Amino acid sequence: MALPERQSSPQVTLRPAAPRDADLLRQWRAEASVRRYQPLNELPTAQLRADVASQRMADLYRGRGEKFQWIVQVDGQPAGWITLVVSNWEHGLAEVGYALSTVFQSRGVMSDALAILLDDLFHNTLLERVEARCAVENVGSQRVLEKSGFEREGRLQGYFKLRGRRVDNFLYALLREAYLSQRGRG
Repeated sequence: MALPERQSSPQVTLRPAAPRDADLLRQWRAEASVRRYQPLNELPTAQLRADVASQRMADLYRGRGEKFQWIVQVDGQPAGWITLVVSNWEHGLAEVGYALSTVFQSRGVMSDALAILLDDLFHNTLLERVEARCAVENVGSQRVLEKSGFEREGRLQGYFKLRGRRVDNFLYALLREAYLSQRGRG
């Protein structure tokens, strides 16, 4: 009897977002499954292109800059994005947000992508605390964050407005110290 063929896991990689990704970002932001739990404004391609063009990835490693974006790739194919917004370099505080195109959701891709980013951030930058927020109804995102080592710290009532109604969010956070001790590299 022949054993069933094992499907190999997709190779997940990150690359800095580039101006050429603006059309992809606009298309992904318009997908119903991406907008389901996030209040994403419709932005013109030109604005998305300008936002990405203004980021200087080297600044992240020098403790400067505010917003950085990466494209998540699956077997070399663009699949979604991760955004990091640094709120305070002095205290090492940042927030991460992410989304995957519909066809790549529920496949473990974002957990892998977030693991790559967190490893880089906590080993190569001055960041000490990374936060994330997700709608209380967004169970998939909660799983991603918990699998990545984030701890739920609380519930933010009426955190944002989505399709005309206030939506509660959970606040998650991961500290550098906790991340490094989880991985035995403290």
